[in-house]
Amino acid sequence: MDISSPFDGSDDAATDAVHGVESATHVGSAEPLYASAPVHDLHDNLWIADGDRVWDLGPADVDSDADGIPDSLTRVGPGGITVYTDTDHDGRVDAITEVDSDGGFESRRLDIETGDWVRTDIGRLD
Repeated sequence: MDISSPFDGSDDAATDAVHGVESATHVGSAEPLYASAPVHDLHDNLWIADGDRVWDLGPADVDSDADGIPDSLTRVGPGGITVYTDTDHDGRVDAITEVDSDGGFESRRLDIETGDWVRTDIGRLD
């Protein structure tokens, strides 16, 4: 599993679908970001950058560190589940964990200085 560049591919819509994101959520899109979604403060949304592109993933809905502040969201895709986490509460996703449908997992953290995703853990859920 390689999530070193979580949003790569030549077909943006297909790439977005694999990662559980709709094309209309690209920042700068002509379409409204959340035309039918419940009203919430867009500043609470998590986002992830890939080069000069930014994806608005929507609001965090899981408090992964039990500090009372939602910091993560989960996307289910054809190959498993991806958890996007903002560990420092600035809105930018800085940790990603993917769990494959067969139980394998891989976690990565964003190195803010280089922009590279660095693997922090890999294994299998039993």
